[in-house]
Amino acid sequence: MDWAKAKTILIAVFLAINIFLAYMIITANIGSIGYVDSERVKQITDYLAEKNIIIEGQVPLKKADMPSITVKYKLFNKEEITERVFSPEDRVEESIEGNAVKLSGNSLEVSIKDSRELLYMDNSIKPAAVIDQKACTKHIAELLIKLGLKDDASIRQVEDLEGYKRFVYEQSFKGAVIYNSVMEFYVNDEGVQRAKIIWFDTLKQAGKKASVISPEVALLSLPKQYKDSAALRVKVLQVQQGYYFGTGASGQVDTSKVEEGTAFPVWKLVTDRDIIYINAYNEKVESVEKARK
Repeated sequence: MDWAKAKTILIAVFLAINIFLAYMIITANIGSIGYVDSERVKQITDYLAEKNIIIEGQVPLKKADMPSITVKYKLFNKEEITERVFSPEDRVEESIEGNAVKLSGNSLEVSIKDSRELLYMDNSIKPAAVIDQKACTKHIAELLIKLGLKDDASIRQVEDLEGYKRFVYEQSFKGAVIYNSVMEFYVNDEGVQRAKIIWFDTLKQAGKKASVISPEVALLSLPKQYKDSAALRVKVLQVQQGYYFGTGASGQVDTSKVEEGTAFPVWKLVTDRDIIYINAYNEKVESVEKARK
């Protein structure tokens, strides 16, 4: 037997097996990548233009098949927040504003809405002329520790505002953004001036990856969405794929009471009027939010 030749063949076989296994692991994690027909996108774009819906942002030419995921909100308890955030010298006053609990100390104010949305304000932090980003991230990390959270966000945005830096963190699952979650901080060298936090404690895959609709199919929902204002021009500014946690109950469920459930793949359509989340499995509208001006 030619052992040298046999050895070469075995190495080639094992290399092929390793490549195949690596492919299986990658596709299991991020989903199968499908390419979008650019000609089809043009046809849809022209059709929408006839409906006075103008595509200004870029339509993705790829889509990823994705699994649904199980999520559970991080819940904030007023007693725990009082103990963790306020100093012993603070005389903390509690008040109720709608479905939110407001805690006020000497300079700190913390509002907890539906146990899941936390608003933080430190009135002692004033605008600064010079800001060190490293000092800012340190202050953010310290606040997160106080709140019982980790700085484990995977997508971040930083911008300079007058006297502060604005940091935006969003959670993701295997590279796909979860649109319901956000950490937003206004901070300078003195500390965090204000923050908004809605976060998930639990993120885990709920099933196998499944086929998703292409972005142009999601865009076809817009004429129906804007049928009552067809005479006015609508601009589509952005199209993105990610996750959204909704009830799918079309307003029949009080979402403020829903603390955990399934987040589904969606196409996020940002127009100059609204942010629309289209379920990427069944083409249904998961949610519509007013766009920021």
